[in-house]
This record gives sequence, structure tokens and C-alpha cells, in this order.
Amino acid sequence: MENFLKLNTLVEGDDYRMERKLVWLYLWLLIFEGALRKWVLPGLNQPLLLVREPIVIFLVLRALQGHWFKSPLVNVMMFVSSISLIMTLFVGHHNALVGLFGWRIYFFHFPFMFVMGHVLTRDDLMKMIRFILLLSIPMTILVVLQFYSPQTAWVNRGIGGDMEGAGFSGALGYFRPPGTFSFTSGYVCFQAVVCPALLYYVVMNTNLQEKYKFPQWVVYVMMVCFLISIPVSISRTHMFQTVAFLLFFAFATIRTSYMKEKLIGVIFLSVITVAFLLVTGWADTPLQAFTSRFEGASNAEGGAIEGSIGNRFFGSFFRGLENALKMPTFGHGLGLGTNAGSKMMDRTIYNSGFNGEEEWSRITGECGLLLGWSIIAVRVIFSLRILKKAYYFLTQNQDFLPWMLACGVLLTIPNGQWAVPTNLGFCMLFGGLALVALNASDEDEDAEEYSEELKEEC
Repeated sequence: MENFLKLNTLVEGDDYRMERKLVWLYLWLLIFEGALRKWVLPGLNQPLLLVREPIVIFLVLRALQGHWFKSPLVNVMMFVSSISLIMTLFVGHHNALVGLFGWRIYFFHFPFMFVMGHVLTRDDLMKMIRFILLLSIPMTILVVLQFYSPQTAWVNRGIGGDMEGAGFSGALGYFRPPGTFSFTSGYVCFQAVVCPALLYYVVMNTNLQEKYKFPQWVVYVMMVCFLISIPVSISRTHMFQTVAFLLFFAFATIRTSYMKEKLIGVIFLSVITVAFLLVTGWADTPLQAFTSRFEGASNAEGGAIEGSIGNRFFGSFFRGLENALKMPTFGHGLGLGTNAGSKMMDRTIYNSGFNGEEEWSRITGECGLLLGWSIIAVRVIFSLRILKKAYYFLTQNQDFLPWMLACGVLLTIPNGQWAVPTNLGFCMLFGGLALVALNASDEDEDAEEYSEELKEEC
């Protein structure tokens, strides 16, 4: 516990002030970009899709100029994606604009995680998760309004002011609400960040410095909002990722002595909240819609375990390999598996190897076997390194925030849908925040020694 408190004293400095402000702007735009496209500037919905790109490109170019990148993973990703871009222009679909759109994902966005890890401090990390947690309260109110409102209502207006609504098909006549985002997948990604941050604050709130603390009742309100969000979202992914975070949380409880004392209180409060929602009947309708969609989708996929989890999540890995064997040597070209790229070109002239929900098939369809699996390997290796280092901090420094963020990295970096700009943004956010959390305080000699190793690789 003592080591953790030392780690938590890392405060804001003057270095990289401009860069840190730009990362904050990136976070704001990531969360409110959909609101701008739906409600504020619907006429600019297409340009606003790329509103975060200048920030990413500027910071990555700044990092290249300053020689910030020390990890070989960044160099490999940049090199492989550039080779793939060349192959796209010469033997792929030959469309430079579509190719550049796909190339930017790997050449700029992947390194952007390392930029965040380089310029942000633990102080920035704590302020960001506080901001996200506070925002989760009005976000829950918004999705509840969207859930109960017709698709023609203003809160459900789609991108570009589409009056047909932004809700995605759900169950029993109810739609999956998107919150401030363009589509429901953005809201699910947002909740994926909320979950580990909330679990961290439930346990650590009273031990944090005053400037990071919440009044305890605010933590309880955020817990209630998160529990409400699961059935209201009508999203199986939201439920599955919550279960994954809880499993990581349970493991952290076993490995850290101070968490065991608070676990009973967390369980008790959660049970009381769920019981209250069930007894009052407030959650009956969302629960019925969620249960109906879960059962219907699971039956269609062959059962909850075999279909929803086995086929949908793990089966995509094997289909990615199978798809690579059917593709041309260097694939059909970067960008073709994205929504924007497919609209710019007639993708029907190619085969069906571009499933938007199966990332590895998209990568191998665009880049082929060798280059595609090189990109996949980089993403997997990065995630495993984060997990390994987070485990070290969990066991040696009793700091479980990196461990919880590592779970988010595993859920988003290896197989996350990087073709979708909002999803891509949250994937990079998870990776960047995890790298920031792994930066140790100079006050801890053991942590300082390990931090040098981190800097060499990150």
C-alpha cells in the first residue's frame, strides 16, 4: 500500500504543456464528436468524422522530430503499413485516397498511444478518469431518455440530423441508444473506460489525494448509473466486457491485501442496488429488452457460450487466418475494409472477406497473409507486454489501476474494430492511458528502476 501511495504522488509538470492540452482536446472530441455531428453542426457531419486527425498527425510528427519513440513495435508498425500502402497502390485497388485512409490507422494512430505515454503524467491520468466518471452520470441520463423516446425525438436524431434516428436495432421495439456518439458502439466503448475507472474509485477513493477524491455519495451514484447502463444499452458486448473487468478485479483482490477488506462492501452495495432496481420495477422494461435480445442473438449463433462467446469473439481469430489464405499475397489494399473506403469504391467487385465486426479478417483482407499478420502480431505483442508490466505493478507496488487498464487493452487492441473512427479512438485511449499508468514515480527506487525499462520499450 505504501508503494501505491508513492506512485500516486506524481503531479503535473511544465513539460509538454501544449502536447498535453492537445491530448485533452482529443479526449473531448472523441466523446462529443457524435454530438457535434448529430445536434450542433449536422451539415458538417462528414468533415467532423476526421476532426481528431490533425491532432494525431501533429503529435506523431512532433514525436518523430523529437525522437520520442523507443519501442521497436512502433517502427515495425510504421514500416509494415508503409509497405502495405505501396502494395496497395501498385497491386491492390490503386486508389491513393482510400489507401491513405487505411494507412493512417497504423502509421499515425498506433504511435499516438506512445505519444500519450510520453507526454502525460499520472496527474493527467487521474484527472482524465475523473472527468470520464463524472460524465458517466449525465451520459446515463441521456441514454435512458434515448431508450424510452421514439427514434423521431431530438435526443435520438442521427448523424447529419437524420430524423430516422441514431438508435441501432435492439429488441421488443426498443433501440440500442448511442449517447453522445454517432452509433451505439461508441457508447459501449465509453462504458468500457468507465468500468475499470469506477472499480478503481470504489476501492481507492478514500485513499487518494484530496484533489482526486470524490464525495463517497458521488461514487455510489456512479455505481448505480453504471449498473443501469447495462440493460438500457441492450448490448451484449457491454455485458461481456463488464464481466471481463470484474474477473480482472477479482484477481487483483486476491493479489493485493488492502482490497480484500473493501471487496465485501463493494459486493454488498452492488447487491443492494440491483435489488432496489428489481423491487421497484424501474429496470423491468430494459431488462426484458436486454434479455430478449440476448436470448434471440444467442440462439441464432448457437448458444450463449458456443455462439456468442466462442463463435463471435474467439471464432473471429480463426476466421482471420482462414480469410488470409484466400486473399491475394498483399491483400486487396489498405482502407478497403473501412466504411469510408468501401463507399468510395465498389467493394462488391472483391470477395466477402471484409466483415466489419471481425478485425483480423479485415486486416488480412486489406494486407494479405504476411503483412496482415505482421500487423496483428504487433497488436498482440503490445497488449501482452502491457499485461506483463501491469502484473508487475499489481504485485510489487500494490497498484491495480494499470492492471484494470490492461484488461481494457486486451479487449480493444488485439481485435478491436479499428476501422471505425470512434472505436479506433477509444482503443488508442486505452493503450495510451495504460502506458501512462505504467509510468512510475521517481520517489520509489524500485519503481524508478523498472520505469527505465518501461521507457526503453515504450
